[in-house]
Order: sequence, then C-alpha cells, then structure tokens
Amino acid sequence: MNILLEIQTKLRELSPNESKVGKYVLAFPEAVINLSTQDIAKNSQVSPATVIRFVKSIGLEGVPQLKQQLSVWKASAQSDTDFQELRPNEEIDSIKSKLKARINHMTELVNGHLNNERLAKTVDLIDEAELIFIFGIGASFLVAQDLAQKLNRIGKISICADNTHTMAVNLTNNNQKKLFIAVSDRGESREVLAMLDLAQAENIETIAITGIENSSLAKRAEYPLISLSGENFEFRHAATVSMLAQLYLIDLLFYAYVSKNFDDARESVIRSLDIVRHLEKNYHQ
Repeated sequence: MNILLEIQTKLRELSPNESKVGKYVLAFPEAVINLSTQDIAKNSQVSPATVIRFVKSIGLEGVPQLKQQLSVWKASAQSDTDFQELRPNEEIDSIKSKLKARINHMTELVNGHLNNERLAKTVDLIDEAELIFIFGIGASFLVAQDLAQKLNRIGKISICADNTHTMAVNLTNNNQKKLFIAVSDRGESREVLAMLDLAQAENIETIAITGIENSSLAKRAEYPLISLSGENFEFRHAATVSMLAQLYLIDLLFYAYVSKNFDDARESVIRSLDIVRHLEKNYHQ
C-alpha cells in the first residue's frame, strides 16, 4: 500500500481536524517518521486524540503503524510528488511516475478489498448460466464489452448493451438460465439500477462490478464485486485508474473461471483462434 496515496484518497472523507493531520503528513512524510504523537499533533495544530482518530480513519491500528508505513514508502524510493495532482505542463516522466504509483496502489486495493468467496461464487454463477447479460453506461460500457468478449471467447454466450430498451427486451424474452452483470464505477447510474431492478423482477441472479462499496448498486445487487481504485486526481473525468481497476477485476474473474474450467476453456480459446485465423486467411486472399 502506498500510504501517501491512501491518505490523499481519504482526505475528503475526514473531519476538518483529521484533515489537518493528513495534510501535514502529506507535506512532511519523512519528518513524521521520527516524530511522537504529541509532536505530530502540535505541528498539525490539533490534539493528540485527533491524531489517533486520523490514523484509525485511514485504516491503521495506531501511530506506530503509520510511521512503519511511511518508512516502507521511503524505502521504496517512490517520489514524494506521486500522490499530488497533475500540474500544468508537467514533465512526461513525472506523469508516468504518478500513474505507475496509482496503478500499483490500485491493484493492491482491489486485491485487499475483493471478497474471495464472492468471486468464487460469481465463477459458479457464470459456469451455471446459459445466457449472460452485461450492462454498463459510458466508460463502464467499455468494461462490460471487455468482459463479454472474454466470456464469449471461452464459450459462455454473453450479450452486452448500453441501451436500456435493448437490454430490457433481452432480459425478458427467453427461458434460458440467465445471469445479469451490472457495471458502474460509482454505482449510482439510473439506467444501470433500472436494469438491475428489472433483472431481479425476472428472478435473474445479479452481480455488480462497482468501485464504491456503499453505493446503491453494491447494496442492491446480490453479489457485489468491489473494484476499489483509490483514484484521486481532481481531473478524473476520463476515468483512468478507476476503469483500470474494473478491467483488473474482470481479469481476476476471467482467470479464476478459466482455472476452474481449464480444459474446456483452453479448448474454446484454441477453437476461436483457429476460426479467426481461418477468416483472416480467407480475407487476405
């Protein structure tokens, strides 16, 4: 875990006084390693009790663990600007470093927060389903397409859409054993929630892939999978790291399924590759 990115991610969720401690730690991470709780409190202009509350709020057991995590950060030789916002006319190498740090942090967050039993249950549901529907809007639709492509490649018939009318007709129009997978990073898309409600009304089991653990989608889906990203750039409208977190979670799901159904999945992949090569060969003749 990159402790500075973790603090930056949670800064907006903290109380005003706890935020003072967070900002002080971000400004002087190396100095904090050698300071007492009282010194951190004094320099942050808060009480020692607030420092302890801050540490608990960012998921650590106490100030010693905070200092230990800062020591790990220092030993890893990461830049102390990796957690900062993008700057105007920033050097390319600096942008590379920031994104690399955030992507590494993201994979640790997903691994740490993803419920293994729920992932295994999702694999079982995909295995049992005869027809899989995957729905997302905007950038989440691109993620939904990636999952559908992977599942179709290994012989699991998957239909992906970002149109509510199309998805509604598909969900209600056949008698095969169906599974519905909703994709939404924030988990508050009205269209996605509407399709989830429709799927449940049709007695279809539902899976959610979302980055917010207490989102409406995570609460209402039967099997939520959390793609926690830690993305904290102010200018995040392109959904960079959050989208990568969703794609990473999908890869984990895909490989878990392939591992459980190794021989059948391998045969399907080889068959699909042969078909694609045959088509390419005929096309170029």
